[in-house]
Amino acid sequence: MNAIKFMLAAILFAGCSTVSPRDAMQQDIDQAVAIIERFEAIPESAIPPAVMRAARGVAILTVTKAGFIGSVRGGTGVVVQRLDKGWSGPSAIGTGGLGV
Repeated sequence: MNAIKFMLAAILFAGCSTVSPRDAMQQDIDQAVAIIERFEAIPESAIPPAVMRAARGVAILTVTKAGFIGSVRGGTGVVVQRLDKGWSGPSAIGTGGLGV
């Protein structure tokens, strides 16, 4: 029972942040741009042009996972949608979960 309480407390404290939502979103955008640039810099691992032409949207998430007997995961990222005249502005997305 104490392990469960400790796990819940750790999750709550991990969610507390001193970074403003605007700064956190900008960090996610900067990280997503860096990821795309790194993929494009490696020709044999680059995103195939046909895939990007056919994509209706792109989501890039950074997920952290930790666990031993139980597990917890959480992450944030950005998603953009293809529009008639290019790509939409980024929107924030998040994910999380618990496992045994």
